Amino acid sequence: MIERSEALNIMEQLETLILKKGWPVPLTPFYLVDHEKMLFLLDQLRASLQDEMDGRFIKAFANQEAEPKYQKKKNKGKERSH
Repeated sequence: MIERSEALNIMEQLETLILKKGWPVPLTPFYLVDHEKMLFLLDQLRASLQDEMDGRFIKAFANQEAEPKYQKKKNKGKERSH
């Protein structure tokens, strides 16, 4: 699973790519960036977060299975007739 510091590191790399290595577009709030590097970092972050989410889902599912299941009351022979 992803460590919090790993996700923060990837986000810092994204920030650096945009603000320090990107080129500001004059008279706009936009930056030009190396889109391949940006996509690579986003893919890394997405994969890491997916691993984290999958791990939490598995853990939550395992905890749910460990809890006693709700017992439904059975209506033996008592069917409604119209």
